[in-house]
Parts: sequence; structure tokens; C-alpha cells
Amino acid sequence: MIGIRILAAVLAAVATVPARGAEAPFPSRGDIWRYGLQAPGGRGVTRYTTVEATPAGASWAVTVTCGTHEARTGRILTRHVGQGTSGRGRGSGLGGTYLVEGVRQNFIITLKGAELDLPGQFTDARCASGIGQLSTGD
Repeated sequence: MIGIRILAAVLAAVATVPARGAEAPFPSRGDIWRYGLQAPGGRGVTRYTTVEATPAGASWAVTVTCGTHEARTGRILTRHVGQGTSGRGRGSGLGGTYLVEGVRQNFIITLKGAELDLPGQFTDARCASGIGQLSTGD
């Protein structure tokens, strides 16, 4: 009889633990995330973009930094920083807007399940677009 009670208690405890597949994919509300990518910029120059986001109520506050650096040395040649917001809609992406040097820009990062190498598109021509890496922060 004691064995049945222990088994029942163990089964009840296991039933309250959410299934691994039932977890919301990263990033979800409350997660802090970072995304970065680089693309060739021609003649020894690489274009780069980073997005850093922190929770801010129902959305995320984002800082988008982009520009160019010397491919051989890594020396930054140009740098543009914008502030804005991002959210996760019903679709498979993270999208947002940011203001850089008085101009509103947009971006979208397409999520693909648990993959961390993801395509990102930025309307600011000074930013790199292409495949970048989403960091889970761990």
C-alpha cells in the first residue's frame, strides 16, 4: 500500500512538470537576447549588425548597432547606433523598429525552431543583412 502511494506521488509530480516540447521557443517574453551578423562589404571591409534586446513591458527595448570594420584588423570604420522596440508576433519572426540619426528603420529576424543561425533583414543600407547568430545568453 505504501508503494502504491509513493508511485502515485511520483506520477503526480511528473505530471506537473511541463513537457520539453511544450516550452515556448527562445526568445520568449522575459528573455534577454542578442543577435549578430557580418557580411562582406567589398575591398577588405566587412559590414556588421548587432541587436541587443531587453524586456520592456509587453515588448523588448532594442539597440541596433551597425557599420563597417576593416576585415584584416577588425578596426571599426563606421558605426551607427539606433534605439527602438521589438516584439514577437504570431509569425515565425522577431520584428522591430528603431530610430538612428533621426530616421526610422525596421528589421526582422526569422526564427526557425531551435536553430540559432537565422536570417535577418534590416532596412538601413548601412547594416548587414543575411545569416546571423541568435544568442540565448547561456
